[in-house]
Amino acid sequence: MEGGVSEFPGMMVLNSHNYSHKKIKMDDLLIVKDLYEPIDIQEIPTGVLESEWKLLNRKVVATIRQCVDVSVLQHVANDKNAYDLWHKLSRLYERKNALNKASLMRKLVRLKYIDGDSIVVHISTFMGLVNQLASTKFPLDDAM
Repeated sequence: MEGGVSEFPGMMVLNSHNYSHKKIKMDDLLIVKDLYEPIDIQEIPTGVLESEWKLLNRKVVATIRQCVDVSVLQHVANDKNAYDLWHKLSRLYERKNALNKASLMRKLVRLKYIDGDSIVVHISTFMGLVNQLASTKFPLDDAM
């Protein structure tokens, strides 16, 4: 995992700088591996054996830890519950305050296309900022 690469080929590690982007990929990875339920449901679902739920929960915790940066690992090293671990990462890295919104707005306003650069990358950067603003849970009024 050293050097910014996770244990899963092609997946960069999740850290404080890329959380909003990598969280989407992590969600997808957990869904593809059929490991999503423990981060979505806190209690053992009806009809599922406790031993099966504990094993599934442990697999999710292990998968998430394989995709986090060493600097993040210290924050989640003692977590044994996937639901708690997932929501801890959210609390740590999804900043939903007014200062974050202002910072994102400033980045959006200053975003400029540079001749010769890829329009796809530019639009992707723009959409990423818009998505991050939407996730701040602060209303985006028409005055902006």
